[in-house]
Amino acid sequence: MTKRNIDLLSNRDMFVKYANVVEVARNAKIKIYHQGGVNCVYYKGIKDGKHQFKIYSATPNAKGIEKFVGIIHELSHVLFQSPFNATNKLLEEHWELEGERLKLFFNVFNVLEDQRIESQMGKMYLKHAGRFNKTTKKLGRLMDVKSLTNGNPVNMLLAIRFQRGNDIKELKNFDVYEKALQDVVLTDKYGALRVLVILKPYIDKWMSDKEKKLESVVVSNKDNAVMKKLNADTFETDKTYSENQKESSGETDLDIPEELLHPEDEVNKETGLEVSKKNGSDIVNEIFKSLRDDGTVKNPPKNVEYIDRHPELVSINLKTAKGMSKIFKILMMRSKEFVDYDGDEIDVESYVEGIIRGNDMGRCRLNKKQTHGVSIVVSIDGSYSMSGSKILIAREMVATMFESVKHLDTVDIRANIWSGNIYGKIGITEVNSQEDVKYIGLNVKGTAYNTTPTHIALDHSSLMLKQMKGDRKLLIIITDGAPNHYNAGYHVSIESYIKTCKKSLFKAMNVTPNIMCVVVQDNRYFKYNSIRALFKPSKMMNVNNMGEASERVIKRFKKMIINNIV
Repeated sequence: MTKRNIDLLSNRDMFVKYANVVEVARNAKIKIYHQGGVNCVYYKGIKDGKHQFKIYSATPNAKGIEKFVGIIHELSHVLFQSPFNATNKLLEEHWELEGERLKLFFNVFNVLEDQRIESQMGKMYLKHAGRFNKTTKKLGRLMDVKSLTNGNPVNMLLAIRFQRGNDIKELKNFDVYEKALQDVVLTDKYGALRVLVILKPYIDKWMSDKEKKLESVVVSNKDNAVMKKLNADTFETDKTYSENQKESSGETDLDIPEELLHPEDEVNKETGLEVSKKNGSDIVNEIFKSLRDDGTVKNPPKNVEYIDRHPELVSINLKTAKGMSKIFKILMMRSKEFVDYDGDEIDVESYVEGIIRGNDMGRCRLNKKQTHGVSIVVSIDGSYSMSGSKILIAREMVATMFESVKHLDTVDIRANIWSGNIYGKIGITEVNSQEDVKYIGLNVKGTAYNTTPTHIALDHSSLMLKQMKGDRKLLIIITDGAPNHYNAGYHVSIESYIKTCKKSLFKAMNVTPNIMCVVVQDNRYFKYNSIRALFKPSKMMNVNNMGEASERVIKRFKKMIINNIV
């Protein structure tokens, strides 16, 4: 992994370079000031087409928080678009909160938001996850245990977030607050607000109980001091960390999702959180795309379009998956990390080094797949004839493959499903994760795609394989019919189209010689299938049904994995 050259950069210059990364991703201008008693970030509007932010780094450092960690935390608020202004608007204008109740709700949101942004930054760069973990543990040790005795929701959340341990697990509503901090992890910018809505009844109940307690105290003039202390003890929150964040304001967008305006709606609570989790799952990849600039733009041909397919139910052959997974785990080697153009997280140090050198800024991805790992693409015919059990079994097969290697860092699996229409348009849907497997289906929005444009299976799959980093690559094509394509409404003759497919096959073989075509067709008809003119017998197999095809593919897949991880 690239290490920073400390002779080139002072610590403060390094902070600026980290800010530069966020500036590129957010189209922003960020200034860091080393002054004041708290770490915080302020949004200052738009100037010259860029969002302007000021970050104040506590000087001297806030207790328990190293300067670098504090700055990275505040940059995370900017990078992951913390909606502080929208939250104030929601609480004050729509929920009509004021006084101590407003302060409490905002502080609860703040703790949830800190958890959210640190989870996203930790996913983006694992070293930061380690830094945040170390810091929260330290802050947990610094917490005043007495602050937990009155059940203040802010202190409860802080204690759980700061990993206080077993001494808080018996406190009232511990499970509720623990789940809230788990739910907010890796959500989108409205995730903390959505979790706040779920917590609202518990916060309201705590506030009401405390207010009743205050009202029940009969105060005479000589008891004023006692009353003031009781009032302070009731609403005081632990100063260890929340004070360092309460002044943060890092977001420009005041739009509030409609369902957040109705916190009493139970259905909206759960569906809203699901939306936030789905939207939040891809944030890091979106940020990486905005950072990456390797000078190439990969656009599909004019007659090819990426299409949406309706999600389907996914089943997994758990017996097969568990059996393969057990074998793979026994044989698995420790993965090595290397910096590359594709991978699982952004190596910020490498990106900064690229800024210093002034070149190769795209090479900042930390790839945990071994250089001698395996990359596999399964390409599935999505024409009408694949309907019924064929596509169902194909979907189960791919899901089983993903499940069997989900803990195997050396193996990268992807898939695609393709089909064409009579106007020559070709629709492709990529499957880049286990979550995407549900889109392996034939139910397409809009125009029907019923033809079998085999050349695009070769072209697009080889492009996907080329972008994957394993040294050993395998392409598996599954189809149940002959190559079949239209051009501008006219059917392309089979003689001409086979030539087109051969050109695509030749280019694909430059990416990998390991190409396997599985034709699901009755033996009586297969001998007349024109696809036989495209592939050599050693590269093709004929099976009578999709169940048999799945067994053969799984067997080949299993053999290749075993051969490449021992």
